[in-house]
Amino acid sequence: MNAYALPTCSARFGLFAIFLTMAISTDLLAESAGFRQSIDGYPCGYACKSPRPGDEVFLVSTRCLSGGCGWEMPIEQIQVSQYVPGEGWVSIDWETFTNSPSPGGLTSIYVHGNWMDTYWAERRGWEMYHEVTRNLSMDQKVRHVMWSWPTQEEPKPLQTVREHAQRADIDAYYLASYLMTIPTEEQVSISAFSLGARVTMGACHLMAGGSLRGRAIPQHENNTHGYRVAIFSAGITYSAIYPSGRNGQALEVIDRMYSAFNSADKILRFYRMASQRKGDEAAGYIGFSLAHDQRQKVEQVNAANILGKEHSWDNIVHAYCLMERARDYLQWKEI
Repeated sequence: MNAYALPTCSARFGLFAIFLTMAISTDLLAESAGFRQSIDGYPCGYACKSPRPGDEVFLVSTRCLSGGCGWEMPIEQIQVSQYVPGEGWVSIDWETFTNSPSPGGLTSIYVHGNWMDTYWAERRGWEMYHEVTRNLSMDQKVRHVMWSWPTQEEPKPLQTVREHAQRADIDAYYLASYLMTIPTEEQVSISAFSLGARVTMGACHLMAGGSLRGRAIPQHENNTHGYRVAIFSAGITYSAIYPSGRNGQALEVIDRMYSAFNSADKILRFYRMASQRKGDEAAGYIGFSLAHDQRQKVEQVNAANILGKEHSWDNIVHAYCLMERARDYLQWKEI
């Protein structure tokens, strides 16, 4: 039996469901134990709702939206809230959000992974905000956008993962629709974990003129800088951004990309069961397959010795060396 041989079909399904449940349980136990308390100068932890003076923090939710009807996608119904210190989340309309300039010419977008409800999507979003702004000059103001999409936990884990993978392509369209509204001279960075990488790569593919599930976005001007991207344990096929892959045009609108994968990840090891493609592997497990001329844009690192076997955002956000390198990309430093 080779290294990738699996048990019988029914046994694999049960094993995959058990692993998914264990991963979620481990993540939540770490939270309840106060895993983030008093970390590196944040007295209330990484999830502290405390933006720096002058920064803007938004929660953009597509959870109420359907997959659309035919070509029609209800972009204008995306729900947007802005965090106002002393008041909390304040709802604003889509037009106001997309027509107002960012405070400092830098927009950061975070796309969470699978099995996250609204509470956890927000919590993860705050964590990434504090990472993006760590050691950043106070003169550089940031607009941080938490992208909250419908991946809450449901019964029948394997079926749910497959459904959420399909939904990721829908949210790629929604995310691309937002990217179109950002001024072309804005520096934009996108970070994503797990299945959020599929949303991110799909959106970039659409921005470059590609199509997903028969949909394409209207003609537009692309960002003059390209996007900076950092993804972790990507829940997307390893061949996705290869020129002939399903997101094969994504790198055309990406300036530089950092990808931390984990060859010990016990969840992504069984990715092919979710994708239902024989021999398929996750980019978050073996890295992306890249053409020669694509490699100059993508930095890949196998973080198995740091992350271990857990498919866990907690392990990633606490891996200082991974986040330190990711900040070079997300803060638009020289690379």
